[in-house]
Amino acid sequence: MQRYLVVIIPVFLTLASNTASAQTVRLDQYQHPSEPKFKDFYKLYLAGVRDGLIAYSVRQDAKDRLFCIPPKMVLTTEQAEDIMLRFAEKKQLLGNIPIGVPLLGGLAETFPCDER
Repeated sequence: MQRYLVVIIPVFLTLASNTASAQTVRLDQYQHPSEPKFKDFYKLYLAGVRDGLIAYSVRQDAKDRLFCIPPKMVLTTEQAEDIMLRFAEKKQLLGNIPIGVPLLGGLAETFPCDER
């Protein structure tokens, strides 16, 4: 239960804030960039979020991991994008949510840990 609180509390704090951080890419921004060049920046941002979530997951004890990517699998940015967008569509998430939230949810759904 504590591992979920570690993730859920920051997510709710992010959602509760009235002002958007200039460093946060929202789902709607990602799907509909205001300029074509921003799509490339957003993909780089998504790659960083993907790498951060994977690094965090690997650092956790096996019983505390939120998702378990197979050891020899390399998750590309395109695969991460597909996972994120499918999860956001399935859960009908709002466009103002940071892209890390549907990515984390999608990774947990796509790569569940069998130990639980």
